[in-house]
Amino acid sequence: MSVKRLRPPRAADALADSWSRSQRYGLAPQDEVFPQLPPGQLADVLAQHQQRQQLSTPVMHALASQVADREAVVILSDSAGLVLHTCGSDRLLEKAQRIALAPGNLWSECGRGTNAIGTALALAASCEVRGDQHFLLRNHGLYCAASPLQAPDGSLAGVLDISGPVRFPHPQTLAQVQQAARHIEHLWTKASLRPDQWMMSLHPRQEGLDTPEEALLLFDDARLVAANRVALQWLAIAPAQLGQQTFNQLFPQDSQRASRFPQPLRSRCQPAFWFQLRAPRRRLSAAAAPCSDASPSLPHLPGEDRRVLRLLNAGVSLCMHGETGCGKEYLSRALWQQSRWREGGFVAINCAALPEALIESELFGYQSGAFTGARRQGYIGKIREADGGILFLDEIGDMPLALQTRLLRVLQEKEVSPLGDTRRYRVNFSVICASHRDLSQCVADGRFREDLLWRLQEYRVSIPPLRDWPHLAAFISQLWRELGGPPRGVCLSPALIDVLCRQRWPGNVRQLRSLLTVMLALADDGERLEPHHLPPDYQPATAEAPPVALQQHDDALIAATLQRFAGNVTRAAAALGVARSTLYRRAARRRQAPSGR
Repeated sequence: MSVKRLRPPRAADALADSWSRSQRYGLAPQDEVFPQLPPGQLADVLAQHQQRQQLSTPVMHALASQVADREAVVILSDSAGLVLHTCGSDRLLEKAQRIALAPGNLWSECGRGTNAIGTALALAASCEVRGDQHFLLRNHGLYCAASPLQAPDGSLAGVLDISGPVRFPHPQTLAQVQQAARHIEHLWTKASLRPDQWMMSLHPRQEGLDTPEEALLLFDDARLVAANRVALQWLAIAPAQLGQQTFNQLFPQDSQRASRFPQPLRSRCQPAFWFQLRAPRRRLSAAAAPCSDASPSLPHLPGEDRRVLRLLNAGVSLCMHGETGCGKEYLSRALWQQSRWREGGFVAINCAALPEALIESELFGYQSGAFTGARRQGYIGKIREADGGILFLDEIGDMPLALQTRLLRVLQEKEVSPLGDTRRYRVNFSVICASHRDLSQCVADGRFREDLLWRLQEYRVSIPPLRDWPHLAAFISQLWRELGGPPRGVCLSPALIDVLCRQRWPGNVRQLRSLLTVMLALADDGERLEPHHLPPDYQPATAEAPPVALQQHDDALIAATLQRFAGNVTRAAAALGVARSTLYRRAARRRQAPSGR
């Protein structure tokens, strides 16, 4: 290998720094073998990010059509650089498979050196990497442009990337991927709006409202709790400030009143905006507000709710165990809302979703300049953010051993020292951890500290899979209310709830929540949803001879029913009491039958 090949690119200091980091990770430019997530683990990760992928897919396909002439593919990754979804033409996807751009491949900077996905995550900023600017020789034929995706809570959630042959010109590619990323963040923020929250739209031009370019801010009462990246940039708000500022602090010259039509507004940071402010679709009643002596409505833990809540109020560490997606975080949030810790935050961190090099800084925080790529203002860390509240450690079994020792010390001493800082900060919080792994077996295998297990698992809560929950119908109705169905007058029929209760739910609560979210988004206001509104994969199996056999309906009745429903086969089939596939087959036989019959 020549010295010239090992020389960092001249293009930008950021890429030169990335090359230096790549060398410190122990990578060599000629490396060829890289790990790939096993299919079973990949399925779990994809289920975890199902809603994000559903929101992103239409935008990704539109972007893929824009860059198809450059033989490029569009890639969605999570916050660890793991590829979740790739789209483009079939021919291009075959190439993507060969160059490891298919789902399940990890493109973190520490795993593959300087590359657009991993470097965008390391910088928390957009970047493009051309040809030999890539650290690995095998990637020198690629051009890649990436933009990080920001979750509504301000956290770095993943990357949107365009990758293609370097031989094609790419004058607008970075701008295109940045625009698409803003569109996804806009959709994500809107989808996260709860019925009891205020939503504010801002834009310097009136015609910019209700477009993907607008700024969105979500308020719990008067407290700002979520926003898209555009809003944070225009109003000079740091992501860490979400949850700490109020409407009056941001807009002291205006009152928090709903406005159906665009209004001019003056903010503290920019001369003028046009805005719309949407009031909550419903307000929480006093009876629904959290109170310390009420147990949460959790139909999967009958008789256990009050006991678990009492333990949490006493500061006992809880360990949630169950299948992926079975509701471990959902239960933990419900308990927090009813506990004495509710005045503090619920701070969640997924130990499996962060590269090992980032978990320490995420948990414990860091001082400004503690390492290359650190935020200029530093970061207090998840543990200090959880002070007075709940620290939720998801997939705790995947925490590296070296960090387990430091976490144990923090839990015992209730003090934390950020990276690069000699000071120690007192903290007081309760811990809930979750895992689908057998942590005792992890201890036996030497992958988890036994003393940390006893500190975190002071009380173990086993959550059954969704298909085994008692009173599942009541939980489905509760989840539908939380998603905002009743305020729109959209209801689930008893027949539909019965079909949902008989599903197997391999993705558990996460899968159910995603399905209900999609159905609510597609429903008209005031509509009653029946089993035929379900996507095809969820339709109940129908015997070849239905309760009312189609043969009993003559052709005139079939034609009249289709006409009554304006040719809508789904509704016509429901009215006839048959499956859509049966009606399609009958119609096909009618078309094929001799005309004289």
